[in-house]
Amino acid sequence: MKRPQTFRSAMPRPAMLVVTLWALTISCLASPTGTGVLLVTPPAASVAVGDAVRLTAIPQDDGTGTVRAPTVTWTSSDPSVATVDATGLVTGVAPGSATITATAAEQSGSAQIIVAAHPPGTVADLAVGATTDSSMTLGFTEVSDGMGRPASYDVRYAAGNTLTWGPNATSVSQGTCATPLAGRSSGARRTCTVEGLAAGTTYSFELVAFRGTLKANAVFGELSNVATGATAASTAPVASVSIAPPSPWVLIGSTRQLVATLKDAKGNMLTGRTVSWKSSAPAVAAVSASGLVTGVTEGTATITAASEGKGDTAQVSVVPAPPPVTYYRTNFNDGTTGPLDVYAYGGGSCAKSTDYRDSASAYSIKCTIPAGASGAAALQAWFGRGQLANQPKDPSLDQDLFEEVRFVLAPGAAGAIGGTTCTGSNRISQFKVHKSVYGQAGSAWNGWVMSEIGPCTDGNIGLFSEPEMWNINGQPFRWPGTYPSLNEGTVYDVVYRYHRDTAQGCGTIAIWVNGAQVMDSPCWSYMGTTNGSGQGLLFWDGATYLQNGVAPFVVYNLFAQATNYPIGTATSSP
Repeated sequence: MKRPQTFRSAMPRPAMLVVTLWALTISCLASPTGTGVLLVTPPAASVAVGDAVRLTAIPQDDGTGTVRAPTVTWTSSDPSVATVDATGLVTGVAPGSATITATAAEQSGSAQIIVAAHPPGTVADLAVGATTDSSMTLGFTEVSDGMGRPASYDVRYAAGNTLTWGPNATSVSQGTCATPLAGRSSGARRTCTVEGLAAGTTYSFELVAFRGTLKANAVFGELSNVATGATAASTAPVASVSIAPPSPWVLIGSTRQLVATLKDAKGNMLTGRTVSWKSSAPAVAAVSASGLVTGVTEGTATITAASEGKGDTAQVSVVPAPPPVTYYRTNFNDGTTGPLDVYAYGGGSCAKSTDYRDSASAYSIKCTIPAGASGAAALQAWFGRGQLANQPKDPSLDQDLFEEVRFVLAPGAAGAIGGTTCTGSNRISQFKVHKSVYGQAGSAWNGWVMSEIGPCTDGNIGLFSEPEMWNINGQPFRWPGTYPSLNEGTVYDVVYRYHRDTAQGCGTIAIWVNGAQVMDSPCWSYMGTTNGSGQGLLFWDGATYLQNGVAPFVVYNLFAQATNYPIGTATSSP
């Protein structure tokens, strides 16, 4: 009888142990002691706006046994930057950082999330659709701005079959494609219209997506493909004819090409129309059917261009030698020379004047630009005039080239842009007093130096020179004594020295203002290189430009020359 009793009395001990361990296990799962943590992996991650990354929470015990994971709750410290769902999937919302926390009972862990923006998307299917004689419709698929919103667009165009993003590509200003073009829906097909185009003309178009504000904080994507199309020929009658240049001179035995521009009543240029040319004195100046004038003998003749009952005239002076005083000369060792050339638009003009006299010049060139919209009155001097292709000699090759311009700002010049300090009234006013371009490859000018003042875009520093390449701006180099006063009535004598190093594929530029050096650059790859083009080097002097001026602007140009030997005291050319 004792053996069965002993057996029965021993049975409860192992059963109690099993129950106790099971209860302890349940207790650990339901009520952690707090010594364990949740391990969140990865502990840190980067994600772009709109993209996602998954986090995992792994429970850790205090070393006494295995712990089975309970239900985890996920939270974000800043849902405006990054959100997280119940499974630990984190989605980027906006650039910034956020802490993602996983919690289970009394256990917790976290991960640091950095959210960055994508660059704006790239349009790859820009195409030309319907056309009229003055407009074209563009179509493309909209892209994101990189932050989950539709991008905005800068739409540009240029006449011809090619387009280079830069000075020869104009931002659209007329029609529903006008820049900036606001986006509507990423991934949707978008159409818009470019208006104000010339009839019967081929145009190329390109755009770039961006976010932010142009000329402020814009972030750009890559350039789109280039789309090309042609406007329809206009059937409108000719309303006006204009001859350029309006009052040329030509040497005896030489020629000068005149160009007639035809426009309809809306101001659209017309092509494909018949133009007749006539000279009032063929014995003095003869003109061909294409408008090419030949100087025969000294004197003056009136050249007439007519089309569909409309016409224009130009007075041509035939001279045995250039006018007594030219304010430009070249002395390159291959014999390249070039006469004075005046370029003007927006109401600007340049003409001989005795309002300001200089000891080195018989008279000055007075250039005037009215107030209001953008305008220019430029005393141009082209070396090569963009026609150097296939010429065997390149005088720019590994030499110092010098260029000098002397000018005087008339009284009121500073007031023409609302002063030299930025205010609300001159927010977009600017004038440029000199511009030199170096290095041509096709239609591309590879680098230049611009001297300008634009108080609200460049700061209150007065006049300065700045190296540039298309949309790349360099460091400003201040001119001495031009802020806060521009010293109206004082002669500014500006000398530029350029050197091209062919072996290194680069060029340097140095500038002196009234004898003080204001700039001496390193060898920049874009300054004056021609990328193998046979067109070679060119100079271009634009004396005065005025943009959105608040009053008329006047400058007197006294002297300009370009040489390949050091420049001495300025004297006018004979």
